[in-house]
Amino acid sequence: MNKILIVGGGFGGIYTAKKLSKLFGKKAEITLINKSNYFIFTPLLHEVATGSLTPQSVTESIYEIFRESSVIFIEDTVNEIDRVNKIVRTGNRSFNYDYLVISSGAETNYFGIDGAQENSFSLKSINDAMILKNHIISTFKKAHTEKNKDLLSFAIIGAGATGVELVTELTEYTDHILNLYYKDSIFRNKDVKISIITNTPEIIPQFPIKMRSIALSQLKKKGIELMTNRMVIRVEPNLIIFDDNTSIKANTIIWVAGVKPSLSEIIGIEIGQKGRLETNEYLQSIKNPEIFGLGDSAGIYPMLAQIAVQQAKTVANNIYFLSNKKELEKFIVRIKGFTISLGQWSAAGQFGKITLRGPIMWLIWRTIYLFKFNSLKKRLEIVLEWTINLFYPRDITYLK
Repeated sequence: MNKILIVGGGFGGIYTAKKLSKLFGKKAEITLINKSNYFIFTPLLHEVATGSLTPQSVTESIYEIFRESSVIFIEDTVNEIDRVNKIVRTGNRSFNYDYLVISSGAETNYFGIDGAQENSFSLKSINDAMILKNHIISTFKKAHTEKNKDLLSFAIIGAGATGVELVTELTEYTDHILNLYYKDSIFRNKDVKISIITNTPEIIPQFPIKMRSIALSQLKKKGIELMTNRMVIRVEPNLIIFDDNTSIKANTIIWVAGVKPSLSEIIGIEIGQKGRLETNEYLQSIKNPEIFGLGDSAGIYPMLAQIAVQQAKTVANNIYFLSNKKELEKFIVRIKGFTISLGQWSAAGQFGKITLRGPIMWLIWRTIYLFKFNSLKKRLEIVLEWTINLFYPRDITYLK
């Protein structure tokens, strides 16, 4: 019986395991190792940070996902891969494999910028989202108590999809907090200063031109200050310094300027120049054909969830083909479309030559994301919470 080991429980790992389970059934021992016992729907973390969704809404128990399948789940952290003897080691255990799948995801990339990690908030985990939400809530309380409007300044570094989605939701969240919970405050909406900073000429540069234009108009409509072509060289407490020696002050600095593969702490893994596992057109490791890589941790493809899901099918198929001595299939990227949320009832999307915007696109965006969750139970939970949010204010519960 073949032993198939999957490292990582993100989109790539989960979808690979599900496909392998369908292909092999009980004819292979399929084991997935992940450091936490839940799958995180990372594209919706900005809604957790801004009170639209609870942490439970964007997480799914991995045990529950594979409850009725042959997949074995191990909650642990992989420390070492012995490629010669085909062994994966965690803190206290060792696992033999015939085929290994690397899908360990990515972490925040600070690009070596001095003070960036120490003096800014990130948004890559549930803990990050909760810390940021608590900070926003406590900031308004402190500003109200001290009557200090300088505390109500926010700067987001990074204008990719995460940055743009976060800044539009943050604008609405701060409006909710100020107008609904601090009606007796001396502050008004104009006292809340929100900026988004990027070193590129435009926001969301990886998106089609029409979508960039729609997103830009929405930022202007919401009164968000956009700073393009600005290279951050240092981040100090409440201060961002640029390469032209100018700077801006912000009480809250959020870093969403990029991610990097989470491979550097795994001993024995073969890492290319860009920090990712180098793979061929079949998503096999160039040096070890029994090792496959996908998602943020491998290859040269964009770090997008839809690509990781597509790769999962190719990886699973090729492991099945390899074990049965059949010809492997090449991975071909198929971008089905681009979507981005721009706040409640506002989104943009492009599918082929068709570009959509506004409330209808917002509903389409939510529907697309909804069906990426694995269980019907989780989808119903999300629908219920989103529906409630249409009629009630966002949550400002401070959870310790």
